[in-house]
Amino acid sequence: MKTVLIATVYLTAAISAYAGDCNSGSGEILKLTEWSASARNERATDVSFTLENVSKRAVQMVNGTVWFEDALGQGIGGISITPDVVVAPGETIDQKSFMAGFDRLTKARKQDIQAFSCVDAVLYEDGTKEEFK
Repeated sequence: MKTVLIATVYLTAAISAYAGDCNSGSGEILKLTEWSASARNERATDVSFTLENVSKRAVQMVNGTVWFEDALGQGIGGISITPDVVVAPGETIDQKSFMAGFDRLTKARKQDIQAFSCVDAVLYEDGTKEEFK
């Protein structure tokens, strides 16, 4: 368990440097509509978020991340979107993650945190793929 938490913190720190960079992805496929965070214990945070398919096509699979950064642009971290997200246009999906190193989401004022989704690639239900670079 300790190894998993350490690996998660390390991965989060490495990914955080890229939190503000969605230039190579798209925030207009699965759009973040809401998020919440609560402390599970002193080392881990439960993070939940809702994504809405704002495209005109049904999504079958996705490679993407939900990013969090503070009002000064400092990255807090990113959480991978579960890849197998079958969601029709206009519908939403919920994801819950247990994360280490995300305690700032429970300590900072929510209005001081910017959260957004960034999709790098998508597989639509009709079998076509789209990548955003």
